[in-house]
Amino acid sequence: MKTRLSFLLVLLLSALNSKAQWVQQNSLPGSSRSRAAAFTIGTKIYVVGGYNVNGAVLNDFWEYDIPSNTWLQKTNFPGQARYGATTFVLNGRGYIATGANDFGYLDDLWEFNPATDSWAQRVGLPVGSAQHENQRREAFSFVIGNKAYLGGGDGFVFTPNSTFNYAFFDLWEYNPNGQVWTHKSDVPDFLGRNMSIGVSLFDKAFIGLGCDVDQTTNRTSFWEYDPVSDTWIAKADFPNNFTTDPSAFVLDSSIYVVGGVNLNPVSASNQVMKYDPQSDTWTPEANFSGGIVAGEIAVSAGSSAFVGTGFTSAFNTRTDLWEYTPLNTGLHVAYEKNKLKVFPNPTTDKLFLSSMNEEYEIEVLDATGKVQIMEKNSPQSVSVNHLNAGVYTINIIDRNGNISHEQFVKID
Repeated sequence: MKTRLSFLLVLLLSALNSKAQWVQQNSLPGSSRSRAAAFTIGTKIYVVGGYNVNGAVLNDFWEYDIPSNTWLQKTNFPGQARYGATTFVLNGRGYIATGANDFGYLDDLWEFNPATDSWAQRVGLPVGSAQHENQRREAFSFVIGNKAYLGGGDGFVFTPNSTFNYAFFDLWEYNPNGQVWTHKSDVPDFLGRNMSIGVSLFDKAFIGLGCDVDQTTNRTSFWEYDPVSDTWIAKADFPNNFTTDPSAFVLDSSIYVVGGVNLNPVSASNQVMKYDPQSDTWTPEANFSGGIVAGEIAVSAGSSAFVGTGFTSAFNTRTDLWEYTPLNTGLHVAYEKNKLKVFPNPTTDKLFLSSMNEEYEIEVLDATGKVQIMEKNSPQSVSVNHLNAGVYTINIIDRNGNISHEQFVKID
């Protein structure tokens, strides 16, 4: 098994040659799967459920440690097995919501506490009406501030004589204080979105893509949501029809969309499209090196992102995991994990840095890549008590422009 050091050397050389932004990491040891759920806390990625190549719905739970490139199987997820669930992270805890299995669709919510390695069920989506329930799969979710948002996906509508699928265009806000769900403004185009994307960046959210409930029509529209005014603004459409079942992550103040399916004619892609919210433009990036993919997981982790599992063009499920690092455009990134030590982690008030024998500056970035703290003159500690609870990245930049980075969790 390759060492983490050799991987970092390969990554550094790749960046210097302006090529190969994708590097394969150790594959998930368990069953191959598609439409699993995943979230990141600190330097660990957690993967839950999905379904395998035989269509069996899973409830296993896995932890991937980024620095050591190793997987650990955890105690099974205590809720119902599921695929097509959505996830978010609040206050250093991971949440998994909704999804489906052989018995129907789900509206529940579960919280994972990494400090105690335990799950607790929380208040799920409101039940809705007798004719129009809120149980759903393939929803999108995102976090802004100390609240989470969930919407889209598909569920059921019941009539006296029939039951049929329905694609949602709604948005719900979850406040963990009191476990309160509040219905917010619906997406203005009223186009139900199944297997779409939703991410947050710069205190706004961006949702779109996906398909209709019958999985016959691709959706290319893309929207920005402002939680303060509870309003939507139409943004530039996605530039092609590979919009069904892609994954998305936020990195370097941009949004990346990976893979996806074109429904007419049916074909899948290994494309990576980058969205710049400042210019409202889409541009193609280096293709996903794992080949054609859809139904995969995607998470951001500091200065890189991870994409894995999903299915291939032949609809075979997969176990592979890939790390993506954008080409550096100015600073030489060293990624020397042993050079930077921060403690305590998690922290409530102050973060201390290990002693370094050179001058440096620091910057603290939130989960969207936005700089929250900048300090010069080689500080030995930094106050973080004003930050909202969540996962942050701290970068140390030496006088030669080399960057070391580490993640920490701020708790209340």
